[in-house]
Amino acid sequence: MHTLRRVLILGAISIGGVALLAPLAARSATPVPLDIASGLLPVADAPWLMAADRGGLSGRQGLTVAGNGERQAVEELHPDVVPSPVAAPMEATLHSVATPPPTPALAVRAPAPQRVVTSDGGSVWDDLARCESGGNWAINTGNGYYGGLQFSLGTWSGYGGAEFAAYPHEATREQQIAVAERLRADRGYAPWPACRAKLGLS
Repeated sequence: MHTLRRVLILGAISIGGVALLAPLAARSATPVPLDIASGLLPVADAPWLMAADRGGLSGRQGLTVAGNGERQAVEELHPDVVPSPVAAPMEATLHSVATPPPTPALAVRAPAPQRVVTSDGGSVWDDLARCESGGNWAINTGNGYYGGLQFSLGTWSGYGGAEFAAYPHEATREQQIAVAERLRADRGYAPWPACRAKLGLS
């Protein structure tokens, strides 16, 4: 019962307060007349001003003057007013620029064909070279053995081949045979086991 009474009292106070404050708010909203026109310059008092350029990008107002005489009068009467410059038409100018020639693509260098050095000689070394390398004294297949008699690099260097060339296949047939003669004097035909058996060499 007490709660209901409190609610009714508070409601009455709220409604009464709004009713009392409404007239005061209405008085404060009374419009005040402003005399804006008194600060403006009538157009009739400024005959030199024909039109104002309000579309300039710089934001500065310019003046359009009817003739040279009036322009001079404006400049004398109002030296701080600068008339708008005469608009110049914008024209695009095309310039031709030389295009540099295209860079040629790098040529892919094909591997040089292998040298083929054969001999129709009938010596045992020619027979052995035909068995070992097909008779090509300049062969290099990448298997670790070089030249017509398929020397390993260690054997070639160990028997003096480096005095002729760094690799056996870069030496001539005669130089390879000279190294093979040294090897045979030391070990016979044992360094060429398969072809030795095939050719019946002892």
